[in-house]
Amino acid sequence: MSRDETQQKALRRLNRLMATLRGTIGETIPLQIAHTFILVAQNEGKGVSELAELAGASKGTMSRHLLDLSDKLRSGEDGYGLLQRTQDPSNLRTVIYTLTAKGKLLRDNLVGILED
Repeated sequence: MSRDETQQKALRRLNRLMATLRGTIGETIPLQIAHTFILVAQNEGKGVSELAELAGASKGTMSRHLLDLSDKLRSGEDGYGLLQRTQDPSNLRTVIYTLTAKGKLLRDNLVGILED
């Protein structure tokens, strides 16, 4: 396969990834929200501080993104429902994030595109 064909194949996969994210999360999904979802999918069970450090973002920004991906948006409207917030049993002041069934389905769809 030529370099151009390899690049075109990679770009088609990227386009499918973006279309899948937009179809699940929303047409105007900010890239930072998509990145946050992927970070949680890679690091389930981590809290805001750890995820913020991984993303190179502030804790406040990460907290807002995680909230949006959970059951309620900051505005009070329904959230994306991709993440579940749970109190850390070893530290009751910490909230940890895991994928919901909908989040796991999205993760699996994204991984499937990459494995195609």
